Amino acid sequence: MKFLTTLTLTLPSLVVSSAINGLPDASTGAIPATSLDRRAGSCLCHGATAAAEGADFLCGDKRLGPKQLPTKLPLGSFVASYNRLGSDDITVDQFLAAWTGPDGRYRYPPQNGFTLDVHGNAINGTLTLGVGTLIDRFGSEYGSYVSAASAPFSQRSLPPSSLDADPKNPDFPYGYHLYKVVRPFAVVGGPIAPWFGQPGLGAQFYTGDLGNIMKLIEGGYIERQDPSILVTQSQGACTQSG
Repeated sequence: MKFLTTLTLTLPSLVVSSAINGLPDASTGAIPATSLDRRAGSCLCHGATAAAEGADFLCGDKRLGPKQLPTKLPLGSFVASYNRLGSDDITVDQFLAAWTGPDGRYRYPPQNGFTLDVHGNAINGTLTLGVGTLIDRFGSEYGSYVSAASAPFSQRSLPPSSLDADPKNPDFPYGYHLYKVVRPFAVVGGPIAPWFGQPGLGAQFYTGDLGNIMKLIEGGYIERQDPSILVTQSQGACTQSG
């Protein structure tokens, strides 16, 4: 198995190098809470829409993600430096006003979320994911976008609701899925645009004509993996002696 530790896309307008951070020591997993996380329930929740079934969500609002971000590895490492609002200076009200539309739903970036050049064109290119490459995704397996495995959550420019657990699919906490490529296939890849108050610039891959993730599984291109292998491989890398 191999990580996309450094993805370099040579494109007409830009050379992008997206380095994927290593995982922390497995003995840890605690996440530094933001001031909002610590004081949720106060006036800082002004602007949130609490729901009857929102007990597990920050400020009772599903859009703001779970009250408790993941702490166990490997997911704890993904959010170790993540601030769901982008900054402690941003209030819930300001965040939702900036990133949701009149219907209260999140607005997503143009050009399928790829970083844009000065002319407004998506910066991306076609590349092949080789056998053994690890890729992952937060969300339904009926989507068509994946990222380099173990990329920090802030590099993915996803809304905090992407960390919500799906009670109908408890086998995948926080909607996280890990896959290994077992048959090479072409994707459209490029850097992720900053959005939702996050820096982005991680690598994303669009599966295109091959279909969504479920189709790739059924077609024998990728296989589901236990996320714990990310911890195992990281520990192995740290304990190897030269």
